[in-house]
Amino acid sequence: MSLKIEQSKTLQSQVYDYLHSKIVNGEILPGDRIVEESISKETGISRSPIREAIRRLDSDGLVTVSPRGGVRVYRPTFSDFKYLYECRLSLESTAAHYAAIRINPVQKEHLSNLMVEMQLAVNKQEVDLLRSLSTRFHQLIIQLSENPYLNKMMKQLISHLTFYRNAVLNIPTRIGEGADEHQAIGEAIIAQDAKAAEELMKLHIERDYQFYLSKYSNRNQETSLDLI
Repeated sequence: MSLKIEQSKTLQSQVYDYLHSKIVNGEILPGDRIVEESISKETGISRSPIREAIRRLDSDGLVTVSPRGGVRVYRPTFSDFKYLYECRLSLESTAAHYAAIRINPVQKEHLSNLMVEMQLAVNKQEVDLLRSLSTRFHQLIIQLSENPYLNKMMKQLISHLTFYRNAVLNIPTRIGEGADEHQAIGEAIIAQDAKAAEELMKLHIERDYQFYLSKYSNRNQETSLDLI
């Protein structure tokens, strides 16, 4: 299917966004080949912009390019996932700190409404909706920090975390506990308690990481037992 061309964006940017989305969302899997000719047929874009987009994906660490020119989606390890969480622990806690300092009354109402939506999704056990709202919650806090450099770094970090989480683990997130932690973080930001917001965000991310670590360890143990 051809890509809908946007006149306001370069062809290279459009094919980059197209491939980036397919990789991060798991439509193209780790280890899968990316063939310029096939992408050209799918998108209706010539191979030169596709080649440039692949260079950007290589720079992002989402694909690997062999010396012979073959391109495959990167196969991440749990170590990659761990290193990203270390970055998230620092950056997102900082975002929560400054969000609490800089939030205005209109933004408080926006955040409060989002928290209500999240609680309703928890009550109705709407897991997919809650996962989407959780993503919006974290993105909003980053925006509320009003730090353009932090926003730029976190945008790349979040896309990598989504890709790595799906590629390495592909398991459900913490729904109940995570929702309670979100509520506490949101309340601290609305109260403009920067210290509490930062500490609660740090605790939330640490618990998130420990959850994935335990699931990864358990899965590896089960695989090892199957092989005995």
